[in-house]
Amino acid sequence: MSGGDGNDVFDPGLQVERTALAWQRTALALIAGSLVGARVLAPTTGWGGIGLGVLGALLGLFVLARSGIRYRHTHGALTTNRRAPGPLPGALLMGVLAAAVLVAGVVALLYVALHAG
Repeated sequence: MSGGDGNDVFDPGLQVERTALAWQRTALALIAGSLVGARVLAPTTGWGGIGLGVLGALLGLFVLARSGIRYRHTHGALTTNRRAPGPLPGALLMGVLAAAVLVAGVVALLYVALHAG
């Protein structure tokens, strides 16, 4: 809260914008990493590696789209002049991303364990 005239809903800094940019960077890194992973895995695993890469890239696109929606919702909730703004977004997006990273890590570990010879 800012110390203005008491009518400010939140600090007028750029916290929401920085968070949105961080989500966009995360999504773009997920897309790029998935496509590079598909290219690396394709010669040894065939369509399975390509499928995992495409699945990761689609997840990255989902995160990118949801981050935009999340930004607009949060910014709108914090900048309205109502006394009780709508609820802020939950942590579902973070949970989905964490689960995807966990699955990718397990798949990478299995790949290395099975092909280290």
